This record gives sequence, C-alpha cells and structure tokens, in this order.
Amino acid sequence: MKTVVGVSDLRVSGNTDETIITYALGSCLGIAAYDPTINVGGLLHVMLPLSKADPEKAKLKPEMYVDTGFQLLLDGLYDL
Repeated sequence: MKTVVGVSDLRVSGNTDETIITYALGSCLGIAAYDPTINVGGLLHVMLPLSKADPEKAKLKPEMYVDTGFQLLLDGLYDL
C-alpha cells in the first residue's frame, strides 16, 4: 500500500506493507523517521520553520511548521 503525504501533513504507520511518500518538496522540508526494531515510521512535510510566525494558523495546522509538526510526528510514533 502506498500513502502520499501532502504539504503540511504527516503520516505514521506500523504497517510493514505501507510505503509513505511525498512529492514536490520544493522549498519545503521532508522529515522521515523509522525504527527498524519495532517497524514504525513516519513522514512529515512542513513548509515553515517556526509557528510563532503565525500562531493562529499554527493552532489550526501545526503540521505546517517544523517546531510543532516534528513533535506531532514523534508523538504519533510513540503512540503506535
């Protein structure tokens, strides 16, 4: 199974049959994490570095920013 992560989005999975991909990073940043011991991984596609640039937007879409999105990625992996 293939899962596409869009801009300002993330996906975590413990399914070894799933491939998580993103396209068109451009000036965005893709952050991937994988633990081969327990077979969990995730991908985050962020646009901007700091949520303090627009705190209201960050509340609505924390995946847009590195400082808030990365924590969501880690939390999602730990929750699996």
